[in-house]
Amino acid sequence: MLKKVLLGAVVLIALLAAGLFLWVRAVFTHDYVRAALAEQLSKALGQPVKVASIAATIYPRVTVNLGDVTISEPPKIRVKTLHVGADFRALLSRRIEHARLILSGAHVELPLPAFSTGGGPASGSPTRPPVELVSIDEIVLRDVTIVSGGRTLSGDVELVPEGNGVTLRRVALAADNTRIDMTGRISDLSGPAGSIAIKAGALSFDRLLAFATDFANGAGMRTRGAAPRSASAAGAGRPAVVPMDIAVSLEADRATMGTLALEKLAGKARITAANMTLEPISFGVFGGRYQGSLLFTLGAVPDFRVNARVDGVDMAAATAFAGSPGAITGRLSGRLNLAGRGMSAASVTNTMRGTARVDLVDGVIKNLGLVRSVVVATSGRADRGAIGGGSRDEAFQRLGATMTLAGGSATTEDLRFESKDLLLAAAGAVRADGSAIDLRGEMQLSDELSKQAGRDLVRYTQEEGRVTLPATITGSLDAPQVRVDMAAVAKRALTNRAREEAQKVLKGGLGGLFKRR
Repeated sequence: MLKKVLLGAVVLIALLAAGLFLWVRAVFTHDYVRAALAEQLSKALGQPVKVASIAATIYPRVTVNLGDVTISEPPKIRVKTLHVGADFRALLSRRIEHARLILSGAHVELPLPAFSTGGGPASGSPTRPPVELVSIDEIVLRDVTIVSGGRTLSGDVELVPEGNGVTLRRVALAADNTRIDMTGRISDLSGPAGSIAIKAGALSFDRLLAFATDFANGAGMRTRGAAPRSASAAGAGRPAVVPMDIAVSLEADRATMGTLALEKLAGKARITAANMTLEPISFGVFGGRYQGSLLFTLGAVPDFRVNARVDGVDMAAATAFAGSPGAITGRLSGRLNLAGRGMSAASVTNTMRGTARVDLVDGVIKNLGLVRSVVVATSGRADRGAIGGGSRDEAFQRLGATMTLAGGSATTEDLRFESKDLLLAAAGAVRADGSAIDLRGEMQLSDELSKQAGRDLVRYTQEEGRVTLPATITGSLDAPQVRVDMAAVAKRALTNRAREEAQKVLKGGLGGLFKRR
């Protein structure tokens, strides 16, 4: 008896399943249903939607499958299969409610066209559609590819529509062997506006800017049927346009900015239709740390503005990146307030303008030869036994300057070089790429080297008891040339001699000038 009951139940279930399958196929697979759904999607999105084929399944949920779907003209979004899972009870009334949309094999090209939200089937329609799309609870994109300016991201996306916006429940994309995860909420698709959290193993600012630019070019989705948001919009009888405004929190183990490599990036960004502002933002660069703000305009070649403090930057790595390996070593700290254009090293160097205060400690300038130049100028000898030895590399304890940058050059009035052997104070200009130097100032030997220099040299060149010589530094960062201004030395010698004679006269008394005859 039990076997008969079980067999009857199985047969009944099979008959019900078969009947349901036949009913679903009869209702949801006709061409007029395909055309009706395409029309409703077109009205909902504000862009033409084409559906090539339609089919249906009943397991594990009653699902309408739309094949080869394209959106906009020319197509910006292509979907291999759009699965529309629906509530069965609503389907009995030929209504698709609480639908779950699964897009398999989607291909999206940015910038997107201007979509509309808040639309639906036209009211007052003379005939009721054979199937009505009423509500969507979830949108899932599987194996989606997103193309922006020739760059491709691929992965999976899960979205939950909420009013005029959408919640990014899960976005997992990959590009160039790195993974990007995003969560957040777009509160208003008409801007869009909202907040997103991005975590990545590696992040490219070039690609992020290009993506934001493409996204901004397609921004401005229209919200139809919404109440006006301003008096002017209300007076015009249309809803106000919501500006693009997306807040982004960023975390990345590694990042690139042009060819510049960054480490441990963390910060907050705000993306509008015109700019991407990162404030605060911090990251490692050349072994040091950058903390402050960055602003980029959105465009093919972005403008940028920097306002930050840097600490502990390895100048050997920085000069190697700039194309002058080994020219300077040491650790740099300072304040930067700069603006410029582009992302390449050459573009940044040539367009940068603003001010900077930099201080380097415990380094070496290759081939500078300050002490050696003093020896050559004052004794005509350059042997290794002369003052300061024979090396042309100049070690320093501190090197600092306040600089104004413009036109590819940095000018300063307060450059100061301090080492155990001498002090240099100078003013002038240096090309930002190190290709040219033009500095003028004074070198002052240390007490120890001044004592070694000889009595006459100290006597005729001294200032504050130390050998002090006017000098110029020209050439390039790779091959600097130091010259002592001997004409200025002679002038100082005459001045010192005159001062010395005057002091003798004063010590001897003025009476010596008027001897009796």
